[in-house]
Amino acid sequence: MIKYKVTLLQAARDDIGEIFIYIGADNPESALEISEKIIEKIDLLAEFPYAGKIVPDSALAKQEYRMLIVSNYIVFYKVIDNEVIVYRVLHGMRDCPGLFNE
Repeated sequence: MIKYKVTLLQAARDDIGEIFIYIGADNPESALEISEKIIEKIDLLAEFPYAGKIVPDSALAKQEYRMLIVSNYIVFYKVIDNEVIVYRVLHGMRDCPGLFNE
């Protein structure tokens, strides 16, 4: 089985850091748990790059973005050749497609 390279762009790294800080302000233990869970699910993409589904937003779907849901968060990524590129990790209640147009 081919193992894909997983790359987190800086925006995705920043998103995970912000999630940790936001949750950690009230519950440090929970912040650590959710951050670790997000990283674990992202790591699984190395073996199962198509585990996430195509995003429902038509503009993002045309660009071949996929999404992986982890608790209340959505990991947005693309599979390009033998690489998984993680673009953002956002709360499901945010205007996620709008953040890709900034």
